[in-house]
Amino acid sequence: MPSKIIRALTNATPLTLMAYSTLIVLASSIPLVYLASLLAGVQYTRFLFAISVVLPLILTPVVTKLLIHLANNLAFVQEKLRQEIESNRQKDLIMFEQARFVLMGEMLANISHQWKQPLNTINLALLNMKLQESGLESRNKNFTIIEENVNYLASTIDDFMSFFDKRTHSEIKPLEEVIREIHSVIDAHLENKNIKLEIVTDELSPKVELASSITQVLLNLISNAKDALKAVEDKKIYIHFVITNSGVEIACCDNGKGIESNIVDKIFEPYFTTKDKTQGTGIGLYMSREIVYKVFNGNMDVNRQDKMKNYTTCFYITLPYSKQCVLKGENDDT
Repeated sequence: MPSKIIRALTNATPLTLMAYSTLIVLASSIPLVYLASLLAGVQYTRFLFAISVVLPLILTPVVTKLLIHLANNLAFVQEKLRQEIESNRQKDLIMFEQARFVLMGEMLANISHQWKQPLNTINLALLNMKLQESGLESRNKNFTIIEENVNYLASTIDDFMSFFDKRTHSEIKPLEEVIREIHSVIDAHLENKNIKLEIVTDELSPKVELASSITQVLLNLISNAKDALKAVEDKKIYIHFVITNSGVEIACCDNGKGIESNIVDKIFEPYFTTKDKTQGTGIGLYMSREIVYKVFNGNMDVNRQDKMKNYTTCFYITLPYSKQCVLKGENDDT
């Protein structure tokens, strides 16, 4: 109701405001004069009634001026609010792009690790073909090896391109495909760092579909976990998907150095980082939680009391069922 009144005042013309003020004064003048006469102990006579009738002529210009002033102020405040909202939206977009570029740098580094083995295999197959006077069967075997590795390289590029294509971030994908993409993008890099990544799902997982922007959230968490595991011997990252009646719950844990209690409340703040300036921007966790909040209308926190045994840091994500988080029914063909 107040918002409707504000819109009516800010959109009204001076003539309309004058009509509003006349109605206000007419509706209030007689009761006000009558009430004043009662309070003063004076009889409400024809003279006072005449004052009640004439009063609108005197007060209408004053009330009109006040309403115009109020409308102008409201319009100014609304415009400032609109500008502030737009400014904040632009800041969020810039920070989102910064987070994507930081992750892009890491993913590009992953490509070099991921491609070394298949490229070496292709090179060896070609060398065999060159050095040996091989028969048809041997050549076909080498061609098959080359074809398989080329297909693997092409598939890897498709996964990387899909991740960095803005158009795909609102695309709804099966949870199993999201997990496959995560493995495809990050596994080789983690293996190079001797980090074991375990992703666990339950029996309902094949029925779940998510907006693919969840991939960026999980890759950000994996990247943070990787950095926290540098000084650990048995490096582990554990991601667990639980499908409930109300939504999807995700736990992402690692057995790294943990988060100090005095900074745990700050880690989701933009530009807060414990890393060297050259190693981190402090926007990964902030943008991850923004994606969970704004895309999925979900929640994300860290190190709740029920954190998993043998892990020092756990991030918990809750995604309620929506257009971005779907549990497909048994007979759902959509």
